[in-house]
Amino acid sequence: MRNHLLAAAVVLAHAAAAWAVPPANVVRAPGKHAEDTCTACHVALDDEHLRAPALLANGDIHHTQGITCAGCHGGDPASENAAVAMNPARGFVGKFSRRAIPEMCGSCHSDPTFMLRYAPNIPTDQLAQYRTSKHGLALAKGDTSVAVCSSCHGAHGVLQVNDARSPVYPTRVVDTCGRCHGDAALMTRYGIKGNEITEYKQSVHYAALVTKNDLSAPTCKSCHGAHGATPPGVSSVSNVCGTCHPTQRERFDLSPHKDAFAALQQPACESCHGNHAILHPTDGWIGVGEKQVCGNCHSVGDAGATAAFAIAGALERATAATAGAEGRVDRVKRAGMLMDDADVKLEDAHQSLVVAQVEIHTVNPTRVDEQTKAVLASTGAADTLAAKAEAEIRYRRTGLFISLGVIALAMVALIFKVRAMER
Repeated sequence: MRNHLLAAAVVLAHAAAAWAVPPANVVRAPGKHAEDTCTACHVALDDEHLRAPALLANGDIHHTQGITCAGCHGGDPASENAAVAMNPARGFVGKFSRRAIPEMCGSCHSDPTFMLRYAPNIPTDQLAQYRTSKHGLALAKGDTSVAVCSSCHGAHGVLQVNDARSPVYPTRVVDTCGRCHGDAALMTRYGIKGNEITEYKQSVHYAALVTKNDLSAPTCKSCHGAHGATPPGVSSVSNVCGTCHPTQRERFDLSPHKDAFAALQQPACESCHGNHAILHPTDGWIGVGEKQVCGNCHSVGDAGATAAFAIAGALERATAATAGAEGRVDRVKRAGMLMDDADVKLEDAHQSLVVAQVEIHTVNPTRVDEQTKAVLASTGAADTLAAKAEAEIRYRRTGLFISLGVIALAMVALIFKVRAMER
C-alpha cells in the first residue's frame, strides 16, 4: 500500500512540475547522506519507469561522488515521507523541461570552484559553448527537438566520458549522434540530408576507429565540436582537417588552389576528399579522366590538367619502381639471402614516396618530381643489391652443382674400387 501511495505522489509531483524551469537553488551542494530515501523507495516501486533511475544510481558518476538525486531534483533525500521528500517548496522538480536541462547541468559544471572538488581537469565552459552551438541556439528559440546534455550523456546512470560504456566514448559517439542525425525525417526539418552517419561509416576514419581500435580517429565531435557543435564553415574546413593532417595543410597553403578556392568560396580539403564518406586516397585520383578528382575543375589542355598529368606520371614511375624492387628483394630473401641493406633502401624509398604523395597538395610537379627521383634512387640501390645477391646465388648454385658432380664421380670411382678389391 505504501508503495502505491508513494508512486501516486511521485506521479502527481511529476505532473505538477513537468515543464517547470528549476529555480536557481535546485542543484544542492553535494554531500554524503546517511540515507538516500530517493533510491531506497524508487527501487521498491512497481512502476518500471519510476524504478529505472534508482537501479542506475550505483553506476552514476554523480552518485558515486556523493551527489544524491536531490543534487538535481531538489527536495529532501533524508525524509521517508514522500510529501516532504518531494515538496516543491524544498526545490523539488520531478521532470525537467528540455529547455531547463542545460542550465540545470550547467549550475554545477559551469562553476570552477565546485568542479575543482571533483574533477579539476573538466572544462567549465561547456554551457557557454552549448549556447553558441546549433543545438543551443535552436533550443533558445523554443525548439525542444534538439540535443541537450541528457541526449548525449544520459540522464541517470551517467558515466565518465573515458568509460568505454559511455555513449560519448569514441567508439560509441557516432551512434549517439546518429540517434538524431541518422533520422532522415527529423533532419529534413533542418535542411540536413540525414545520411551523414551512413556515409561516415564508409570512411577510412570509421574503419580506423572500429577495425584498428584507433581512438584518435576522427568522429563527429572531432570535426564539429562536442558542446559547441556546429558545421565547419567554408573557411574553416581546412583548419579542421589540418588539426590531424598539418603537413598536407601546409602544402595546400603553398598551392595556387588556396587563393582560387577562397575566391570561389569553395572548401579546401572537402572539394577533393569529401566530408563524411572520406575514402583512402590513391594515386589514381590524379588526372582529368572519369572518377579522377582533378577533372572536377580542369579539362585536357589547361594548366591544371597538364600539372596533373606530370604529377601522375612521376608517381606512377615511382610506384612501379618500388613494387619492382620490393618483389626482386623479396624473391632473393626467400632464397635465403640476408638483405638488410636493401630493406633500408626500400624503407627510404617508401618514405620518399609518402612525401611525394603529400607534395601533391602543392600542385607543383617539380616538388613531386624531386621526391620521386629520391624514390628511384633508393629503389635503384635496392635493385642493385638484389642483383648482386642473385649473382651470389647463381655462383653458389654453380659451386654446389660442381661439388655434387665431383662427389658423384668420387662415389662411382669408390664403388668400382670396392668391386675390384672384392674380385
